[in-house]
Amino acid sequence: MRRPTAVALAVLAATTLGACQTETRTTTVVAAAPKGVEGVWSSVGGPVAYTATFTGGRFVSMETATRAPLAEGTYVLNGPHQATINYRRPSTNEQIAVNCNQVQPDRLSCASSNGTRFDLARRA
Repeated sequence: MRRPTAVALAVLAATTLGACQTETRTTTVVAAAPKGVEGVWSSVGGPVAYTATFTGGRFVSMETATRAPLAEGTYVLNGPHQATINYRRPSTNEQIAVNCNQVQPDRLSCASSNGTRFDLARRA
């Protein structure tokens, strides 16, 4: 009986390993578009530019230029496109309630308990 030579074993190993190729897959992660009021919004018009963030029941708004907090509070979804916000202004300690309706996927129209109306546009 003949014993395999080192060269034959090397060829066999190379052939076997060559047959076992690893497949590489590229996965592209696409962030889901925010649903309803969740996400970051920007003020439309008004005397001060600000951003408003709705995340998991928490509401925060900050002045765009200085990042100073303007309001902090909570919100409750009243439907897929409606929310009630209850917030406090740190500068005056005033409590305000606001009802918002999502009139378009990228637009919120809001009215507050003190009679103020304002719109927010979804940030891209």
